[in-house]
Amino acid sequence: MLDKLLRLGYSKLFADRYFQLWGERAIRIAEAMEKPLPRCFRVNTLKISVQDLVKRLNKKGFQFKRVPWAKEGFCLTREPFSITSTPEFLTGLIYIQEASSMYPPVALDPKPGEIVADMAAAPGGKTSYLAQLMRNDGVIYAFDVDENRLRETRLNLSRLGVLNVILFHSSSLHIGELNVEFDKILLDAPCTGSGTIHKNPERKWNRTMDDIKFCQGLQMRLLEKGLEVLKPGGILVYSTCSLEPEENEFVIQWALDNFDVELLPLKYGEPALTNPFGIELSEEIKNARRLYPDVHETSGFFIAKIRKL
Repeated sequence: MLDKLLRLGYSKLFADRYFQLWGERAIRIAEAMEKPLPRCFRVNTLKISVQDLVKRLNKKGFQFKRVPWAKEGFCLTREPFSITSTPEFLTGLIYIQEASSMYPPVALDPKPGEIVADMAAAPGGKTSYLAQLMRNDGVIYAFDVDENRLRETRLNLSRLGVLNVILFHSSSLHIGELNVEFDKILLDAPCTGSGTIHKNPERKWNRTMDDIKFCQGLQMRLLEKGLEVLKPGGILVYSTCSLEPEENEFVIQWALDNFDVELLPLKYGEPALTNPFGIELSEEIKNARRLYPDVHETSGFFIAKIRKL
C-alpha cells in the first residue's frame, strides 16, 4: 500500500501520514490528484444573468454541469475551443475558478450593505465572488502581501465590474489597526497546498513537518486576529487547500477551545475528521467539511463556518 504512494512520488513521511488517515483510500485520493481538474467558471451576475450567459455559451458549443454548492458555478464537459478566448471571458461575464474555491464565498453568504473582510485576497476570485453576492453594495476590505498578485487582483476586479472593494498591500495580521468591526470575514488561509498536487506535483516530496507547523502557526494568528475584529454574532469562514489535519481540524479545535465561538453546519462535502492520527477531537468538528479529489473532482479542500458568540 505504502509502495503505491511512494511510486507516485510521495515522501515516506507523507505516504505514512496519508495511510494513517485514510487507509486504502489514500491511494484513490493520490491517483485522483494525478489527473487534471475539470475547467470550471463562475457567471458574473454583476454583468449578466446566469440564464443569458448559459444560452450564449451553449450556442457556441460549450457544455457544462453545475457546481453543486454554487448556483453561478459550472464545470465544462465540452470545450470546443478555449473559453478564455471568448468575448464572455474577455469582457468579464465569466471568471475561471476552481469549483472548490467557489465554496467559501457561498458559505460566508455576504449580504448587500455588510462590512466584509477578505484576509488573503489575491488573485481576487473569492473577493470578486463576495462582491457579486453583495451586488456591489457594502464594503469589502481585501488584504494581500504580494504586490504582483495584488496587481493581478486589481485587473480582475476591474474586468469584472467590482466597485466595493478596498485593496490593502498588507498582511491581514494588521487588520485590527483599521478599527473596523466586520459583519463577516473570509480567511482562505495560506497553507502547504497539499490538496493541489494536480498543479503542484513537487508538493508530494518537498514539504516537511516544519512547513506544516509554520503554516499552522500563521493560520492560528490570522484566525485570532479575524475573530478579534468580528462583530458578536458575525461569521468567519476558514478554508485551506491542504490535506493536513494540523492546518484544518486542529486549527478549528484550537479556536473552539480558546474563543467564544461555535461551528455551524455546512451542507456539501464530507464531515471533517474527528479522530486524525488517533487524536480525539470535538464532535462539533463534524460540522466542518472536506472536499476530496476522488469523490468531488476538486482539489483537496477544507472549510469551516465559525460564528462568534
